[in-house]
Amino acid sequence: MDPITTAVVAALAAGVTQGSVADAYNFVKQLIKTKFDNNIIEVIESLEKEPSSDIGKKWLQEKVQENHLDKDTNILDAAKKLMDEVEKSSGDENHVMQAKGKFIAQADHGSTANVTINR
Repeated sequence: MDPITTAVVAALAAGVTQGSVADAYNFVKQLIKTKFDNNIIEVIESLEKEPSSDIGKKWLQEKVQENHLDKDTNILDAAKKLMDEVEKSSGDENHVMQAKGKFIAQADHGSTANVTINR
């Protein structure tokens, strides 16, 4: 997932109702709204209603790529700040990890992960 989609999804999973997370989340939305068409905002608002929707996450990621949001340094900076706020608010309980490719295993906090391929 791109950094913008990851930040939005993480904020929604954390529950962006108040405080610095909500402020950072709303700032990201406002930047997107002022710079790009409202289709992306509609996708985000749809995801707000159903944050666990894999289709909504994929749709947002496609819109981010399609509109090259991941090339906009202001939005990327705002997404990074949003992720920082989400991480601060959640303490050590939740971690967002990204991976691309095949046969990927991820681990956190000293745990282990394996990929076994039987051919």
